[in-house]
Amino acid sequence: MFSAIKTVILECWSNRQRLLRLANYELKAQNNGTVFGFLWNFFNPALQILVYWFVFSIGLQVHAPKGEYPYLIWMIVGIIPWFYISATLQTSAMSIYSYSGVLKRVYLPLSIVPIKTVFSGFIGHIWSMLVVFAVMFICNAPINPLVYQLPYYMFAIVFFLIGWGLFASAITVVFKDFQKILSALIRFLFYISPIVWSQENLPDDLQKILSYNPFSYVLQGYRNCMLYGCSLTETRQDGVYFWIVSILLFLFGASIHMKFRKKFMDLI
Repeated sequence: MFSAIKTVILECWSNRQRLLRLANYELKAQNNGTVFGFLWNFFNPALQILVYWFVFSIGLQVHAPKGEYPYLIWMIVGIIPWFYISATLQTSAMSIYSYSGVLKRVYLPLSIVPIKTVFSGFIGHIWSMLVVFAVMFICNAPINPLVYQLPYYMFAIVFFLIGWGLFASAITVVFKDFQKILSALIRFLFYISPIVWSQENLPDDLQKILSYNPFSYVLQGYRNCMLYGCSLTETRQDGVYFWIVSILLFLFGASIHMKFRKKFMDLI
């Protein structure tokens, strides 16, 4: 296991500049040939926010669970990181399989393929967060001083997704039905995570069960530092659980990746 982790870390570090170039290129390639090009990094989240706001705030008349913030502000602070999480869960799982044409022509350390997908999505996430701050400014919604903790939660998401990408990309090559299962799982995660509705009114036992969802920690973390001023020490128990899960996922993902990587070129 530890030799696998060492190999992955060394490959990523020695190819860090290539990794970042590939991540940036992948993000740009998504909008190639479009009229608005780079601006779609702002338009996409803005349009999705508009749809969810209309459905839940206007249609279902859902309100923010606490504080004086309107539902729109409460929702977008949680849903923007979810857009990044859900998209990267899928794209990183398919990264090696969908990159097979390049891998057959050009040598690349295989471990950087899912990781560059994580970083590519993260660059887009940074631009999407600018939409959040713009909406808060337009709505005259104050940003809490503890917003400086935001980079910590961003790092937490990236670390978790790197471990996931190493694991899921290997499993998808070996077991292609995994992608179908994953699509259903992501839809399920959307509804059990505190994204467009609050879990505070649920029975305590059910809240405890849902708290085992590691994404709850980072999604609530975005709101805690941007809206409610809840410090990291107040959620340290949830933080310890999240990092245990994330580290174990990284260790397991690196091991699975190294175990199956010799079979990748034959299977893709």
